[in-house]
Amino acid sequence: MSRYDVAIAGGGPGGAYAAKTAAELGLKTVFLERARKAGEKNSSGCGLGQRWWKDFPDEMEEIVKLPSYRETKHCVFKITDEEDNLVTTLSTGFTRKDHERIVHKGIFRGMSGTAVYRSCLDPFLADLACKAGAELRTSTCVTDVMKKNGRVTGLVTDKGQKIEADIVIGADGAHSTVAVKSGIRKRFQKNEITLVPQVDFSCNESRLEDVIGGANLVWFGPYCGAYQVNFRDGFHLGLGQWLDIWDTKPVDFVKRIMQIPAFQAMCRSVDAEMREFQIHLLPWMPHPPKTYADGVMLVGDAGGFPCPLEGEGIWHACLTGKIAAQVAAKAISTGDPSEETLKEYEQRWKEPPLGKEYEYGREYVNFWRNSAFNPELMKKIVLFIGELQYLNFPGPVFDWSDDHMTIFNEHLEHFLDVLPDLSGFAKENLVPLGKGISMENRARIADMLAGSIQTKLRGFVPRWPIRALLGKVLGVK
Repeated sequence: MSRYDVAIAGGGPGGAYAAKTAAELGLKTVFLERARKAGEKNSSGCGLGQRWWKDFPDEMEEIVKLPSYRETKHCVFKITDEEDNLVTTLSTGFTRKDHERIVHKGIFRGMSGTAVYRSCLDPFLADLACKAGAELRTSTCVTDVMKKNGRVTGLVTDKGQKIEADIVIGADGAHSTVAVKSGIRKRFQKNEITLVPQVDFSCNESRLEDVIGGANLVWFGPYCGAYQVNFRDGFHLGLGQWLDIWDTKPVDFVKRIMQIPAFQAMCRSVDAEMREFQIHLLPWMPHPPKTYADGVMLVGDAGGFPCPLEGEGIWHACLTGKIAAQVAAKAISTGDPSEETLKEYEQRWKEPPLGKEYEYGREYVNFWRNSAFNPELMKKIVLFIGELQYLNFPGPVFDWSDDHMTIFNEHLEHFLDVLPDLSGFAKENLVPLGKGISMENRARIADMLAGSIQTKLRGFVPRWPIRALLGKVLGVK
C-alpha cells in the first residue's frame, strides 16, 4: 500500500490544479486519471472567461500558446423561429469600461476570452502539477474510498491498488465516485444535472477567421439553446437538457440545430466537416450541495460547481482545487483532517469571487429552465425578440414596404399583442433578478423617473410624493 499526504481522484483541470497547489505547498501528492492521458476522455473543448487573466495570469500566458487557442471577444446569438428562419442576430457589445476591467502587464484583457480544446488544456495543467512534484497515474480509475472510523483515509482503484492519504480530494466529475462512496452525497438529482451531446467539427482556419472572427455563437430558438465554441481550426456544437425533462435521443438534439439553413450555410463557408460525437454530464444547479466530510473534499463538477448562469466550470474547478489543496495543507500541518477542520474549505469557497456566483443561483437556473430550455415558450420569446429588434434602430428606417409610421405602428401593435403572453414569465423569472440591482442604481433610477413624471404632469403634483412612491416600489429611500 502506497501512502501520500494528498490523493486526488481525477486528472482534469480541478484535479490537476489541486495537485499542482498541494505539491507546491510541499505535500506528497498523487492524482489519478482514468484515461491513458489527461484530456483524452473529456468533452472536446471549453471557453475560459476573461477573469482567467486576473486569477490565473501565469497559466494564461502559456495557454495562449497552445495549438488550439483562439481569442474570443464577443458572443453572437443567432435567433431562429420554428420554421428555422433566421429572425435576427444579436451580439454582445463593447465598452471601454469592460475593456479596461482587467489589465495584465499593461494589456487590456477585460474583453479577452479564450477557447481551447481540452486535449490541449488538460495535459498542460497536468504537466504543471507534475513539474511541481505531484505524481500522475494514468489508466487508473477510482472505484471506492478507504475508511477508518468513518473518516476517508484513501482511494481504491480498479486495479485493486489501495492508496492511503491524510486527505482525499474528489475531482472525478459529475458522477463522482468519491462523493457517493464517502457518503457526502448521493448521485445528483435529475433536476440538478444536464446531459450534453456535442458534435466536433474541423474547419478551414482562415475562413473561420474571415467569417466568424473572434466570436462564439449561440443558436437560440424553439429548441434547447445551443452553443458553438470556435477554436483555431475547428469548433464544436453542443446543447442539452436537464434529465428530469429529457424527452428525446441525444443525437436528435444536435440534428435539430444542424438542419437550420443558417447553420448549414456557416458550415459551408468554413469548410466544416464532422469528426466526433460526444456526450457528457454537466451539473447545473442553484448552489453546490455539501462539499466536504471527514478527510475528504469535492472540487469542480464533483462538487456541483459550474456557474448556474452560463454553465462554465473550468475556472470554478481550478479555483476550488486550489482552495481545497490549501485547506488540506493547513489540516495536515495541524494533524487534524477532521470534518470540523475541513469545514474551512466550504467557508472559503463561499467567499468572493466564487461564492458570489451562487447568490442568485436559483434565479439563474429558473430563468433558463423556463426560457431557453422550454421550446414551447421560446416560440413566443422569438416573436417578442423579433418585434423588439424591429422597433429598435435601424429596423423602422430600412423597411420601405409602406410609409414608415404605418409600418412602425403595425409592428408596435404586434409587439403589444405578444407582450401579455410573456408577462407571467417576466414576473416569475425576471422580476426576482431585479433584487440584484444595487441600491445606488435603484435610487438613481427612482430620481430619474420621478423627474420625468413630474415634468409630464407639468408640476401639478409635487416631486416628493412621486419619488417616495417610486422608492417604495424599487425598495430604496
